[in-house]
Amino acid sequence: MATTLEVQYYNSFWMKNLNDLNGNSVWPKGYPYEVAGAFPGTAVDQTNGFTNNWQIEESRIRGGYNNTQVDLGVKAYIVEDEPNQQHRSNSLIYSGIFNSRTGINQTNQFSVAEDITRSIDPINGSIQKLYAEDTNLLIFQEKKVSYSLIDKDAIYTAEGQAITTTGNQVIGQNKAYLGEWGISTDPLSFAIYGYQKYFTDANKGVVLRLSRDGITEISSYGMIDYFRDTFSSINEFSTYGFSTNLAGQGIPSADWSYRFNIGFADQALVNDIQLGMAISTNGVFAGYVVLINYASRIITVDRAVTINLGNTVRFYTPIKNHVIGGYDIHNKNYILSLQNYPEWIESLRPTGYNTLAFDELVNGWSSFYDFKPGLIFSLQSNTYTTHAGKLYKHYSESNGLNRGYFYGVRYNSTITFVFNPESSKSKVFQTVNYEGDNGWQVNSFVSDFQQQDQGYTGMPSWNSYQDTTAQIPSYIDGRYEDTSSGRIVVQRRGFERKENKYFANLINSSTVRLGEVVYGNSISGIKGYFATVTFSTDNKTQAGGAKELWSVGTKFVRNAY
Repeated sequence: MATTLEVQYYNSFWMKNLNDLNGNSVWPKGYPYEVAGAFPGTAVDQTNGFTNNWQIEESRIRGGYNNTQVDLGVKAYIVEDEPNQQHRSNSLIYSGIFNSRTGINQTNQFSVAEDITRSIDPINGSIQKLYAEDTNLLIFQEKKVSYSLIDKDAIYTAEGQAITTTGNQVIGQNKAYLGEWGISTDPLSFAIYGYQKYFTDANKGVVLRLSRDGITEISSYGMIDYFRDTFSSINEFSTYGFSTNLAGQGIPSADWSYRFNIGFADQALVNDIQLGMAISTNGVFAGYVVLINYASRIITVDRAVTINLGNTVRFYTPIKNHVIGGYDIHNKNYILSLQNYPEWIESLRPTGYNTLAFDELVNGWSSFYDFKPGLIFSLQSNTYTTHAGKLYKHYSESNGLNRGYFYGVRYNSTITFVFNPESSKSKVFQTVNYEGDNGWQVNSFVSDFQQQDQGYTGMPSWNSYQDTTAQIPSYIDGRYEDTSSGRIVVQRRGFERKENKYFANLINSSTVRLGEVVYGNSISGIKGYFATVTFSTDNKTQAGGAKELWSVGTKFVRNAY
């Protein structure tokens, strides 16, 4: 390490430490310097820590007046009014050019003599995403979306008309899109297909599409309430963790490692501890986990901490919740995954996410998915996602039985819809039928809520009731053999089939209500103004195979009143 001292005659001095091969401090041979009263082996400045291990060397030979001066070469320097480091989150900077054909590489050159920075309005927050499109640069800030011209600028006439000219502007004039929307702090929600760009603004609880006609709020297509409520529950930061009370366990004090085989009796709890987790004792931060031995249950912390008898120890991880977006080129859908806990913590917290798709053909949100991706992207008509460090290809039909199969887990496909004929009349729904492939079952068939007002003594006030049915098995799953008559008779407790149409009776499974004369499974059908039914694929009829559902219907009668 060298330092420069200001001395008489404007000479430059270096503080040097010279060691021999044995590591001992020595004076350079042949240079009996004597400068400013400092002799070899003499301390120069004890207050600054310069001991006799430091020597003095000047730029003039032998230190004589007007003697030959050693050339120090070029000095690199810069004049900065404020030399402190700055974090300009709303500014752009670019380097020199790069040309692989001619071998020019100036990507590490940032000349202060040139105007190479562009600043965007800081009131709109930091820049989160950049996307180059043709000759424009899209700039996504937290609260605004704008674009800048590339390699050109715009000059306006006296009438206000823009004239685009070329010049030496790398990042030209900036112009904002209409609307007070941005990308918040979720650049991973960005996806593109053609001229359509999709992204989210979690701060405003909306999903947006940027196209040639500007920014459109696509979350308003039948999903306003859903996205408003879902985005409000996704905080920017949260913590995942767990606590254990060591009362009565007697964990001894130590400096680095603690054996938790007494305090943590549950092996699964020990396995949940991850590297980098923070530790707190009775709410006070105590360090980070830097080493784990699961076999011996020894946790190594990066600092000394005392865990006293009765302390509550908490292991936790500060995490950033994720909004993951991508374009599904196979189905031409925008896939959006809202994750309270990011994908990398899947093994510890598999719940708390919603993955859904927006379809331009119907201009609405067409489906929910069961998978929780880390990234979503498309390549050559194929759609891929990542999960737990692995790459997965979707819509693979290698064996024809991969439908509903995500990341090693099979899921049943479900469809929920509403029967609402003659909506102002009370009805009794008696049957349900569908046209389609074999393998569909009814998970639930429920009526609308019927509120019971506050009445006489003993009547619970403001109760709400629904008529429900039990699950209706599929044609194959509901098959059983009846041997009560002495011979085998095939019976079905679910869907029957006639002329390739499946139908079943609705058997009421509601709980008993006060005032009802006939109730429960003695009633055929359910009563109400409308009914909500959920169909799903079963687990027996060619699991993972293709199952289509073309139409669903019901038979109902009007009540007498």
